[in-house]
Amino acid sequence: MATKRARPTIRDVAIQAGVSMTTVSDVVNSKGRVDPATRERVLTAVSQVGWRPRRSARALRSGRTGVFAMCLPVGHVGVGEWLVNAEYDMALVAACAAATVDSDRQLLVAPRPTDVRDLARLDVDGVIIADPREGDQALTVLNNAGVPAVTIDRDIQRTDGWWVETDNAGSTVQVLDHLAAQGAERIALVTADAPWAWFEDTSAAYARWCAEHGVKSQVRLIDVERPRATAAAGVRSLLRLKNPPDAIFAIPYGTPLGALDAIVESGRSVPGDILLAGGMDGQILQGSSPAITAVDLRPVEMARAAVDLLARRVSGEKAAGPVVIETALRVRESTTRR
Repeated sequence: MATKRARPTIRDVAIQAGVSMTTVSDVVNSKGRVDPATRERVLTAVSQVGWRPRRSARALRSGRTGVFAMCLPVGHVGVGEWLVNAEYDMALVAACAAATVDSDRQLLVAPRPTDVRDLARLDVDGVIIADPREGDQALTVLNNAGVPAVTIDRDIQRTDGWWVETDNAGSTVQVLDHLAAQGAERIALVTADAPWAWFEDTSAAYARWCAEHGVKSQVRLIDVERPRATAAAGVRSLLRLKNPPDAIFAIPYGTPLGALDAIVESGRSVPGDILLAGGMDGQILQGSSPAITAVDLRPVEMARAAVDLLARRVSGEKAAGPVVIETALRVRESTTRR
């Protein structure tokens, strides 16, 4: 009978790299002054040996740290811009933190691991990746290292079932049916050309709905790094059409406000001339004038489900997902014609 392969140790890394165990420790903990060439050699050895540092006493006793990590999408905008558009992400973090505490664990909010160097500093039992891109590199790094991971929304290429998602197609149809019931005949979609399941599912559902109802599709794409400004530019171009839309469904967070900017600038009103709905609810939409109808993606429920799913994967269960969270349409003044 084959014997179980022993877990790689720091000694194995030191032997592979030809250095002391103290040097290996200094490299993975970013301590001391280590020659760059030696540091590179140690990190290469970490990858070759497949060692995952376990620094806590709890981990030494149980083989687990009691810590989950949550990794958010990385953007290129400044902190101020991120905070304006990060209400959903902050709700995810708060709910994940509460759920991990409830399960007697801790939550680490960390950058997405892009290589073995990042992974050597990520000493956790499992990782939650929010909004994975298609073929997400972080998932590849984690899977190759055997680190359990689940995602909030899915990597388009993934098929293993370890993710939590909303019914993106169903929520899209719900919004479009609502706008049509309010008298809209030309509904435009403002979305993004980005490799995320949310955008892909929504665009596909919109195209099907338009075909089924004999409606000409009108789509404008925005830059996810500058949602409000680029949404305003896209809606301006829509409003210059011979038959401009009488309703707009703006998906990414911040885009409904950009759409509203362009509509008001054109001398039109919401909801009098144009109905307006958003794909992601939040306080800035609830507090705008008029208050904007939007899809509640229920981030608290998403986060709690992700923590529960990750706990199951860490414990060795077979795939228990995907877990689908029902959304809710929050109807407000922007789509209500009295």
